[in-house]
Amino acid sequence: MSIFAEIFHGERILEIRMQTNEKNTFDLNAFSTFGGILKKHAQNENLRALLLTSAQTQFFSNGIEPTLMYGKSDAEIKEAVTILIGTVSDYFLFPIPTISIINGHCMAAGAVFALFSDYRYMVDKGARIGFSEAIVGLNFPSVPTMVLKDLVGYKNARDLLYTGKQIKSPEAKEIGLVDELFPAESLFNEGLKFASSLAKLTYNSSRGMKTALRDFYHPILSKVFEQDIQHFARTIQTKDGQEGFLSLIEKRRPNFIT
Repeated sequence: MSIFAEIFHGERILEIRMQTNEKNTFDLNAFSTFGGILKKHAQNENLRALLLTSAQTQFFSNGIEPTLMYGKSDAEIKEAVTILIGTVSDYFLFPIPTISIINGHCMAAGAVFALFSDYRYMVDKGARIGFSEAIVGLNFPSVPTMVLKDLVGYKNARDLLYTGKQIKSPEAKEIGLVDELFPAESLFNEGLKFASSLAKLTYNSSRGMKTALRDFYHPILSKVFEQDIQHFARTIQTKDGQEGFLSLIEKRRPNFIT
């Protein structure tokens, strides 16, 4: 079974369904494969909307697979971070509207994919969303920080990042992190219905509006891309960064040095 299913709903709506493992974590192959899928479909002039969904019921995505970053050489970590940030950037700049259908827990890099979507529909109960990097001793890249601040305001972004707290659906909607909440049984159909309304857009409107919404970030993304890679990789390479990933593997609280 492929780790991503590519499902067309008519000619204008593409669903990419994550099925990497039971928690939809991303290893190097998953990031690379997802990036390749995005590059391939970015050239499809028929597309008007992209749905990002999960084949799992408990998790939308739990972010990075911890074994990707633990016990690896500096060069391996740098390669992994480069592919990670490159993939989320490709998703952020995907040329048509994107909708995340968050049907389960959505954490760390998984939450960045949701954040980088144009719309976020989330299950109304039984799931949390958060940026848990601080809990495992990591930093957070510049561009998603800026997008998060623009979306929920400085105070809410500050609190989410410094605490690493994982918030329930109603709070996520209250602060503007997600757009709509629906029961699990109707969540996907509501997302698909909205995608169908976007599918009525012309080629120029679909891509032109996305360009207008993202163009502001282009020079910033280009400027800080290498910087974000360097800083994030360096943090992962530290003893505290490695302890953070080991704690995830061993399913315990981290014991930091600094």
